[in-house]
Amino acid sequence: MTKVSADIPNELSRQIDRIIRDGWFPDQESVVREALLQFVDAKSFLGDSPRMLHRFAADALNDSKPDVALKFVTRAMSLLSQQKVTDFALYQALVELRVQILLVMGREDDALVSLEEAREHLPNNPTIAKWIEKLEKNKPLGEA
Repeated sequence: MTKVSADIPNELSRQIDRIIRDGWFPDQESVVREALLQFVDAKSFLGDSPRMLHRFAADALNDSKPDVALKFVTRAMSLLSQQKVTDFALYQALVELRVQILLVMGREDDALVSLEEAREHLPNNPTIAKWIEKLEKNKPLGEA
């Protein structure tokens, strides 16, 4: 078992005391334990949400952790592919973020492959087409 200590602001402490007085919990430790359990459960559940994984990936990329960001995007795209109804706006956002991550990692060829796969799912998407055009234009001569 792990012990946790925390400074609790006065307003929050008063609210906790009221919950205890009203009989919802026997003591402060029980309130805090329940709050932590609820928080961890919520975060664990959100960790399997493509939208939240997109956010985590963007944060990781902003923190200069492209390897971590790529793992989040890959998981999000995997989950999105299993859903019965596809959120195409989220799918496009994930594809674009994945391309940005791959470019940061110096993996232009993988970025182009990812875009080609996305074009199969979104054949008339102008944003995907612009990304492909941009990457193909930046390829060194003789690689096309």
